[in-house]
Amino acid sequence: MIWEPITMGAALRDAALRAGDNTFVVEADGQERRYSFQEFDGMVDDLARGLLGLGLKRGDLLALWMTNTPEWVLVWLAAARIGVALAPINTRYKTEEAAYIIRQSEAKALIVMDRFWDIDYLAMIEEMRPSLPDLEAVVIWGETAPPGMMALEVLTAEGAESSVDLAAAEAVVTADDPLIIVYTSGTTGQPKGAVHSHVTLRNAQNLCRAMHIEPGDVVLGHMPFYHVAGAIAGLQPALLQAGTLVTMAEWSPGHALAVIARERVNILGGIPTHFIDLIDQKRVDPVDTTCLKSAWIGGADVSPTVASAAYDVLGLDALMAVYGMTETSACTTLARFEDPLEVTCDNRGLPIGDYEVQVADVETRKPMPPGQDGEVCVRGHIVMLGYYRDADATAAAIDADGWFKTGDLGRFDADGYLKITGRAKEMFIVGGSNAYPAEIERVLQAHAAVKQAVVVGAPHPRLGEVCYAYVQLEDGVAEDAGVITAWCKTRLADYKVPRTIAFVDDFPRTTTGKIQRFILADKVRLAAAGQA
Repeated sequence: MIWEPITMGAALRDAALRAGDNTFVVEADGQERRYSFQEFDGMVDDLARGLLGLGLKRGDLLALWMTNTPEWVLVWLAAARIGVALAPINTRYKTEEAAYIIRQSEAKALIVMDRFWDIDYLAMIEEMRPSLPDLEAVVIWGETAPPGMMALEVLTAEGAESSVDLAAAEAVVTADDPLIIVYTSGTTGQPKGAVHSHVTLRNAQNLCRAMHIEPGDVVLGHMPFYHVAGAIAGLQPALLQAGTLVTMAEWSPGHALAVIARERVNILGGIPTHFIDLIDQKRVDPVDTTCLKSAWIGGADVSPTVASAAYDVLGLDALMAVYGMTETSACTTLARFEDPLEVTCDNRGLPIGDYEVQVADVETRKPMPPGQDGEVCVRGHIVMLGYYRDADATAAAIDADGWFKTGDLGRFDADGYLKITGRAKEMFIVGGSNAYPAEIERVLQAHAAVKQAVVVGAPHPRLGEVCYAYVQLEDGVAEDAGVITAWCKTRLADYKVPRTIAFVDDFPRTTTGKIQRFILADKVRLAAAGQA
């Protein structure tokens, strides 16, 4: 496939011309709503006019705080059509976490759901709104809205009646314009917004080719759309290939298996947890999954047991190990469709497009030969434009020659496959979500009883890793671990909350007093392995 620069809005128009009456988006939950390409294209036009009516224009930012639904797709495509970049917010975030993203992005408007799970999003909006001077409008997903807010359906209906010149607004949007800003915490714990343009479609196109995604294929949209894995590796391939995207609001293995069988899902992706869940579920609920063709798997090591069962139990034709990150458009390397099981189990992959991947010496920055470890660096169209409003962080991450330094360690083999061998960063991954010790430590140390805290990842059989906290209390103070855990639950997304809090009198330190984090991490890993 030759890349022809195209915007998300134009991609939808193209798909609507090719597959007008074919189903584009299916809601797997609730009413199981279905929308054709032609119908959805018209809805996008209506909402795009509504957004223009709110005063949004090319170059502005729109925050979106919603779970996976057809409306999430609608909002993104409508914003993209008029050159407005999306700043999606993790649905598990609490007030302070969400407010930071809205404030840092200078979002002019926010579209948000009123309630999901047991979370009252409206209450959090009311709490944070006084601290958001740039936020001009709040739109609620639904038919009605509280005073001072607008309902999404009303905004879309107003757009349908509007005479605003949508064609003129759309005509000036280019593929190089910002499309989405995905926030990811840095090693300091301060969230950074990775800016990606419409050129992410180029990597989605590469993914389609590598995974044998064909026109009319059905993609399971269970990975959160606020993450690059859900947006770029899930939503965009379905759009480009005029396939069907099945949105799932939350993960449930029983429901997912039923949806795969009912909608004849061909394509999926996920972390090992998702595949473990599906395999276990099918062993007790043997529905027909022969429709499945290919899947990517990443976020943690892939065990031979899980990989083998993905073929034998789920019936996949290909399970492909993926390596990527927020800053590199989700997919940096991918195993080939035809690769044997051993490649996936060894978590090896190849670049899938015309960009560069290099393993460099951490100190000298010189390329390392095959078989030798170094820092993985990436250059080319898959790399973000930079961190939003953070020139220093951008300069630290991308060197003068355009190489993005991932912070991950890896090596190439003789056949050009990249294997990740470790993480230079202290980050650990909880069920596919990145957790950064510094952010969690800052919350712990804000508790009056906590003198100092060190957080590491602890092995977990299903989630890969979970948060383990070593806590030193203030002198003469006694506190219950449950109280500190409760403190964290009100300030952190659930996957960041420590599963275990171990109280210590002090930490292992160097002669200069620096805490030796690796000793604590090793202690946790050895204990999990029964070797402590």
